[in-house]
Amino acid sequence: MDLIRKTALLWLALAFIVVGFVSLDAGKLSLGPLFLVGGYCVLLPFFIWRSFRNSVGE
Repeated sequence: MDLIRKTALLWLALAFIVVGFVSLDAGKLSLGPLFLVGGYCVLLPFFIWRSFRNSVGE
């Protein structure tokens, strides 16, 4: 259960990225980039920050 809680944000970020590419392929040029930015620029960095903040002593 603990592993699922730790990686849920990563899976959510990857799902956003996949949905972004699929929607771009379908021709939705306004929705696809929003999902890609949300996955790459919001969720993925937040996952990285959250997973390493305990290892640096915060």
